[in-house]
Amino acid sequence: MRVLIVYTTRYGSTEKAVKLTASLLREKGHEVDVKRVENNPAPEGYDLVIMAAPVYRDGPHWDLMEWVERHKEKLEEVPKAFFLVAMHLAGSVFMGRLHGGIAYSQPLIEAFEVPPFYGTLIGGEVEPEKLSEEDRRKMERFYLALGEKLERKSLYREEDVRAFVRRTLLYYDWFGKHFRRGELEKVRNFDFMEKMRELERNAEG
Repeated sequence: MRVLIVYTTRYGSTEKAVKLTASLLREKGHEVDVKRVENNPAPEGYDLVIMAAPVYRDGPHWDLMEWVERHKEKLEEVPKAFFLVAMHLAGSVFMGRLHGGIAYSQPLIEAFEVPPFYGTLIGGEVEPEKLSEEDRRKMERFYLALGEKLERKSLYREEDVRAFVRRTLLYYDWFGKHFRRGELEKVRNFDFMEKMRELERNAEG
């Protein structure tokens, strides 16, 4: 399978996860191209596009979203998965609205007619001394809203990246390869529980 990983990063956490993702996919025998969104890579000719970005302003970094907008028509024709790198993984309800957690991905999901077939969050890392003055102020406000203080912190776990790769490949095989314009009908009636029963039968014998 030919895979394109498109990403942007600010302070290196997303790039760290991207490098491991690419390495794991290559170990599985897949051909992988890793491209920064700033270089405007074209998604044509790939079997799978993986998008990765840090979370800023309660959503995927704007550089990724601008790339999606530029290539939206072609991206509708290829299966897509994603991970976002964030520091508020669990999410919460604040003043009656969802904040943080997987809700960060809503703009990316809603950008497509045929949405990504799988996506998740990966924990990021904060090193206050590396932040720009503007980002430091924003992060201080963010942690103040959580009742915490901005300090060096890491939520990055290699196992989360490994789990993302395992599930992306598994779900691509089950249904993800049909998450492209003109093929969704093939998995419209996909039964997850029946798939589980089939796997259990195969395991038993």
